[in-house]
Amino acid sequence: MYSENRSVLQLVSLLVAHGVRRAIVCAGSRSSPLAQSLAACPKMETFPCVDERSGAFEALGIMQVTGEPVAMCVTSGSALMDASPAVVEAYYQELPLILVSADRPAAWIDQKDGQTMRQARALECMVRAEVTLPSQAGPEEDWHRNRLINEAILKAMGPVPGPVHINVPLAEPLFAFGATELPKERSVRLVRQSGFVLPEDLARQWQEARRVFLVLGQMRPGTLDPLATRALAGLATKAVPVLEHLANLDDFSATVPCADRADLVLMQGDERLQSLRPDLVISLGGHIVSKRLKKYLRACRGLIHWHVSPDGHMADTFTHLETVLATTPGLFVRALANLPQGDADRAFTAFWTSACRTVRGKLKAAAERGAQDFADVHVLGEFLRCMPENSCLHLANSSLVRHAQYWDLPRGTRVFCNRGVNGIDGSLSAALGNALATEHTGKQVYCVIGDLSFFYDQNALWRTQLPKNLHILLSNNGEGNIFRTLEGLASPYLRSHIAGANNLRAADLCRGYGLHYACVECRDRVRQSLQEFVATCTTSLLEVVTEPIIDARACRQLNASLA
Repeated sequence: MYSENRSVLQLVSLLVAHGVRRAIVCAGSRSSPLAQSLAACPKMETFPCVDERSGAFEALGIMQVTGEPVAMCVTSGSALMDASPAVVEAYYQELPLILVSADRPAAWIDQKDGQTMRQARALECMVRAEVTLPSQAGPEEDWHRNRLINEAILKAMGPVPGPVHINVPLAEPLFAFGATELPKERSVRLVRQSGFVLPEDLARQWQEARRVFLVLGQMRPGTLDPLATRALAGLATKAVPVLEHLANLDDFSATVPCADRADLVLMQGDERLQSLRPDLVISLGGHIVSKRLKKYLRACRGLIHWHVSPDGHMADTFTHLETVLATTPGLFVRALANLPQGDADRAFTAFWTSACRTVRGKLKAAAERGAQDFADVHVLGEFLRCMPENSCLHLANSSLVRHAQYWDLPRGTRVFCNRGVNGIDGSLSAALGNALATEHTGKQVYCVIGDLSFFYDQNALWRTQLPKNLHILLSNNGEGNIFRTLEGLASPYLRSHIAGANNLRAADLCRGYGLHYACVECRDRVRQSLQEFVATCTTSLLEVVTEPIIDARACRQLNASLA
């Protein structure tokens, strides 16, 4: 049975009509008409959740792996704002989150009524669209609601996906669940033109450029289809592809000459970095992790930068932007591959690709030397060598996303990280959402996370049933160890006030949530424990307890070995 409220009936009907198949449903009374109707809908898979912040990141994780829109229902008041960290992340990762908030009737806003705030337009700076549905009855109001809901859902889905907020004022009685079916609603279809051709002047500029970087930022798996990936491989004779793990093209770097360790090459300070600089940089996808690469390109005088952006957004990351190309990465790469390439500076391409090969060789030797070091960066490298192929890897932000860049990934690894706004918030919840979305496929999800990120987001585990394909590698050195690596940060309050020092362990928490738990506190047990961890067939957590000073020193030594 569904709620009898017209706003609720129209909304659920249109979510289904637009192909929204999953919804996170958070606890609450004002939102109960929405919760009842979403849960009762046979075409909607619902995931109940208590913590709105965690639930919104759970939705993020589902969208990261599926690319499909997810609805999320919250009750009135501060519940809406609790979802805002993930809304911002979805905005910058361009993920179609449809946030639905129950609201009090407009007459009671600012009247000291409980759980009441100005929800309309509360998130307008971080969403693609924000609408408040009219609560009056009548044919014109039905048409108005239909139009607003269609507009919001279409905005969520593209051409550049992103979060939207649908605010639903609900008056009492709330618990009239007498409707037996959803109404048939008008579903608006949007048709977009496809195809892309590079203008003649830019085609000429491409052909004349001799030192070209193709910088590939954070992308969802499948952003470049097989045809586009082959086209990109063909471009490697003209341009140097520059990529990190978050580009989800790691298998590409195993067969195509590219700069997949550019950050580490820049760290070495080779004098040829100045004489063999790029003259044209073309950026595709989202964020890149490397601060060194951004700093290097910003300092390149005379650099020309093109940015490929499906919605035409001007992202001047390197401060040299001249052209924004409003198309998808796949269409752009295929169009570029069809053009005459012109000559490349062979010394330039050879330097960058060979320097990255050299770094990979040094890293392999460093891994063998580090086999006796009990430090987080080396444990992570050993884990990646143990991790099964074709798995999902969720990297929490801060140290671990950087540590992972040292090591090769197993073949077919799909990489995710909340890199849109660069905080630790919601890393575990996003991994949980990924696992929920893929559990039926048998794909294993490994969340590599530090202690601050894990304990901050422990509410992700607050549910009656956890997906069995979720495995958590917790790197616990009792603080945010990245703060020990920041140049110039010297403070007597570093550990206590800046790095979030703590003495927390995960054993009791895992016992309470029903996770299979194991712990490693010495080098001798690392390999066996990791092998047992990846072989576990249920929800599991392996806690690796290291010392922060040793971890920081190991990073410095690893970097020094690459010089």
